[in-house]
Amino acid sequence: MIVEEVKSKYSGKLIVKKIWDWGWHYYVTTGVLSQSGGIINDLWKPVVSSIKYQVSSVLILGLATGTLAKLLKGAQITGYEIDPAMITISKKYFGLDKIPNLKIVNKDAKDFVGSYDVIFVDLYLGDKPPSFLYSDAFLKKLKKSGKTVIINHLFYDKDKKAKAEYLIGKMGRYFKDIKLQRVLTNVIIIGHV
Repeated sequence: MIVEEVKSKYSGKLIVKKIWDWGWHYYVTTGVLSQSGGIINDLWKPVVSSIKYQVSSVLILGLATGTLAKLLKGAQITGYEIDPAMITISKKYFGLDKIPNLKIVNKDAKDFVGSYDVIFVDLYLGDKPPSFLYSDAFLKKLKKSGKTVIINHLFYDKDKKAKAEYLIGKMGRYFKDIKLQRVLTNVIIIGHV
């Protein structure tokens, strides 16, 4: 059932839905793509569990409703989210402002600052990543700022696969070790400095 619809300058229409799945749960969609909840949890859970070293600082570029942040235990988390409408509904329905050790930054992800153990990149405007994700300047900044960089990229049609493969190739120039993890309709690109 639709609970709220919010117009977003960045994501078009954000639709907050409430569903029954052994209890009532909220999730957010932009068009046909889910931005939160069960499927996003299913996407990030195996990735987070594959990190085998102690993480004390994390940057999330594309915080959305905080699904990923909730999976990260014990780390100091900085989350960048460009969309103030997403932040508002995330606080209202998902308790974004109640996640321990989370600092919410309402800015463009390309303007992030700091150094981190792990940087998660989950940037989408609808179903398209912003063009700067593929730029040398942004990839260099990621390499300089993170020990491990983990990028979520859609991988379900010819165009998205081609763009993901292009990004993987470019990341090979900046990261000494690249690993790929297929999860659902996505490819997770993991780069180690």
